Amino acid sequence: MKTKKTSTITFRIDEKYEKGLRKEAEEKRVSLNTLANQIFGDHVEYDQFMKKFGMVEMSKGSFKDLLNSLDEKNILNFAKSIGSTEPKDFILFKWKKLTPDSVSEFIKMYFEHCGYGMCDMQTNDSTSEVSIHHDFGKKGSIFLKAFLEAIVQSSLERDSDVTITDNSVTLQFSN
Repeated sequence: MKTKKTSTITFRIDEKYEKGLRKEAEEKRVSLNTLANQIFGDHVEYDQFMKKFGMVEMSKGSFKDLLNSLDEKNILNFAKSIGSTEPKDFILFKWKKLTPDSVSEFIKMYFEHCGYGMCDMQTNDSTSEVSIHHDFGKKGSIFLKAFLEAIVQSSLERDSDVTITDNSVTLQFSN
């Protein structure tokens, strides 16, 4: 097993932030060091790119309300529109190339950080499979299906196989 290289740094933070961090570490049952590494990792791997790219955050409730206000045709158009342009641009911005690995990394990062649902990914030499469990209902599955298909099609020029239920989406595409 390969060990991660680490460095030691020292810096000062406001007392109120220290208290908040210690409380969160205790609640998560992790060390303060582990929590700090997670926070720094999120910033380096995700937050700075999202800010530079101009992403907007929306609550789950607002997103569900938005979906519920649209009919199926408009949901599909909306999902295909944002799935076919912004993810491709973001992947190129962060990873500088469009590959099955960079597309998979984007999908994993997107779902881990944006709150659309829990993401499980399995990849082998020939295929990648992504399963999303969410709580947006049938319209959420319709949106996520079209969104994920558009990402794969626009970024890799490949079709994908998708299975949906009211609260899950599973997508498979070739590597």
